[in-house]
Amino acid sequence: MDILYITRDEVRDFIDCYIEVFETLNGVLPLDYVETQIQKASTKEYYDKLLSAFDNPDCILAVSLIDEAIIGMTWGNIREDGTGWLAFMGVKKPHRGKGVGRAILNWFIDECKARGAPSVSLDTSHSLVPAIRLYESEGFVREGLLENPYGLELILFSKDIS
Repeated sequence: MDILYITRDEVRDFIDCYIEVFETLNGVLPLDYVETQIQKASTKEYYDKLLSAFDNPDCILAVSLIDEAIIGMTWGNIREDGTGWLAFMGVKKPHRGKGVGRAILNWFIDECKARGAPSVSLDTSHSLVPAIRLYESEGFVREGLLENPYGLELILFSKDIS
C-alpha cells in the first residue's frame, strides 16, 4: 500500500472515493447529513474548491493506493496557528479493518510533524465507533464536543506531536 499526495488529474478520483465512503455511512450518520455531503461533493464548485487547494501550501490531500487503485483518502491542513487539522479521512468499505485507516492517520500525523505542527486535531461523530477507537489507540485525547454546521454533534480530539 502506498500513500501519496494527489495530483490535479486525480481530483475526480479523490472525490469519487469520498462519495463512496459517505455512501457506506448511510445508517451510521443521519441520512440527511450523508445525502448533503454526497450532493455537495458532486458539484462543480466542490471540484473547483479541491483544485484550488493545490494553490495553498498548507493543504494536505492524499490517497491510499493498492495496485494504483484508490482505497482510502485524507485531507486536512496546517491552520494559521501552526497546528494540524485532519478534516476528513475515509477508507472504502472492503478495505476497512485491515490497517489502512491507521496507516493514513499516521501518514497524516507524520506530514504535520514534518511541517512543524506541534499538534493535530480532528473531530468525529459519536456513531463512528471504529474511528473513535482508532484515534484513541493512536494517542488522541478527547478535548470536548462541538456541533458542525449541519447540527451534528462531534467529539473533538487532539494529539501532541511535538
